[in-house]
Amino acid sequence: MTTTGINNIISHSENLSSGTAMLSKRKQMTAWQAYYAGKRGKADLHMHSTYSDGIGTIEEIFNHVQDKTALDVIAITDHDVIEGSLRARDLWAKGSYRFDFIVGEEVSTKEGHLLGLFIEKRVPPGLSVERSIDLIHEQGGLAIIAHPLHRLFRHSCQREVMDRIHASKDVWLDGIETWNASFCGIYANQVAMRVNRDVYGLAELGNSDAHTLNAIGRGMTWFEGKNAQDIRQSIENGLSAPGGTLWDVQDYVRWMRYRVSKQGRQGRRLQQAIA
Repeated sequence: MTTTGINNIISHSENLSSGTAMLSKRKQMTAWQAYYAGKRGKADLHMHSTYSDGIGTIEEIFNHVQDKTALDVIAITDHDVIEGSLRARDLWAKGSYRFDFIVGEEVSTKEGHLLGLFIEKRVPPGLSVERSIDLIHEQGGLAIIAHPLHRLFRHSCQREVMDRIHASKDVWLDGIETWNASFCGIYANQVAMRVNRDVYGLAELGNSDAHTLNAIGRGMTWFEGKNAQDIRQSIENGLSAPGGTLWDVQDYVRWMRYRVSKQGRQGRRLQQAIA
């Protein structure tokens, strides 16, 4: 195991659930609790653009975040592609946006979805969870398990996978998404929060998993600070906390209309060609 990995495990053992210490085992953090705990930063690090199965273009996402949300940091994490997120960073760098940006990808492993944050190269789908985590860490990224422990969702990592990684001496997770605002989080959010606080002690994140513009920010991660490096440090020190609500009914309606539209079919073909 690398020095970084050892330090990461030590950090998590010393700060076991410290980011959520004031919370019950099945509750996300409220705005009042975040303010009281000094977690003033708000991030949404799991959302999708037209580069995979999202409705919004990069430009539309940026404009929405800028004008319609109070988010301080976002990441675009399209399914198994990184081109859109890299392009988004270039656009962000040329603009004067008030929020910070992180390059990311949602990786389809053999046993569930994984978020790679702070990465530069695409992690290919279809690999083991362990190999996918290694490829994220090799490029200095953070590996976050996405929407875990949903018994009916085939892209959700199950308990045996989480236990295997937790017991490993050679591979580790940097965090766990315990609040997912989409259908993936219905009932499973409470399970993930309880199990993590009882067993794993990983840094917790809340994200929207947005596929529509209006869903952005419905799930969020509370953290100390305001920028991308602040939230990275907060995750690495086990001090982040999940928050937010679930998607609105209209978020589902808009996404389903897009999925069956000609534009949506073209987008899926493009994503398959890129992948």
